[in-house]
Amino acid sequence: IRCRARAELSSGINAEYGGLEDFQPKPDHYDLVWVQWVIIYLSDFDFIELLKRFKKSLKKDGYIVVKDNITNKGCEMDEDDSSVTRSDYQLKQIFKRAGLELVVDTVQRHFPRELYKVKYYALR
Repeated sequence: IRCRARAELSSGINAEYGGLEDFQPKPDHYDLVWVQWVIIYLSDFDFIELLKRFKKSLKKDGYIVVKDNITNKGCEMDEDDSSVTRSDYQLKQIFKRAGLELVVDTVQRHFPRELYKVKYYALR
C-alpha cells in the first residue's frame, strides 16, 4: 500500500508521517490540511497547539478540514483505547482557542444512525 500511495502522491501531493504532537509543518506551505479521525487521541492542549501550527502552515487562501465523530453532548472517554470523542460545541471552542475561523460545518449524510454522528469543519 505504501508504494502505491507514494506513486499516487507523485503528482504534487505531499504526505507527512509522524506523531501529531511533535509535527512541525513548514510555514506558508499547504493549500489544504486534512485532519480525519485522529483528534480523538489528542488532549485539548495538544489539539489546540497542533491547529495553531497548521494555521501557520497554510498558504494565503488555504483551509484546514477536520472530519471526526461528535457526541450529542459533552465528551465520551473510551477506556480501551484512551480516546475522547468531543461534542460539536467543544470542538468549536477548541477551534476558537486555536485562533481559527469556522468557514463551514456539515454533517456527513447516509451514515449509520447507531454510530456517532460524523461532522466536517472547514477552518482558516
